[in-house]
Amino acid sequence: MTKRSLSILFCGILSAIGVLLIILGITSANGTAGNDLMSTHMLLTVPGILGIGSGLLCLTRKHHRSGVGFVLLNLLYTLLGGFLIECIYFQFIHFGTVAPQPRLAIPAIGIVIVYAVFYMIFHIIFNRLYGKCKK
Repeated sequence: MTKRSLSILFCGILSAIGVLLIILGITSANGTAGNDLMSTHMLLTVPGILGIGSGLLCLTRKHHRSGVGFVLLNLLYTLLGGFLIECIYFQFIHFGTVAPQPRLAIPAIGIVIVYAVFYMIFHIIFNRLYGKCKK
């Protein structure tokens, strides 16, 4: 397997996980209302978006000098991007600027950390396989 095909494979795997999380989040949110709707989107839909972004980051591996730098930079991108998406969605879209909920930042941080570590495990596996592949 070549490095390019491995990058595309892991991009597809992580993007498929992201799409499945989004579909699961939207279908489970259809029958809920209120706080359950909000927690469903916080737990499934937004991390699904992170999965797609994390898959696309696998395509950038050849631009990094070391595998450790690749993994740590992708972890940072996932943490910051996920926190921004969570905060923008819940602070501005769901509640609006009239009734902000700053206490929701705490569970948003927790959820983003859990999913960032989950996606980091995939990046570590990808990085180990990438180092063993042919050009």
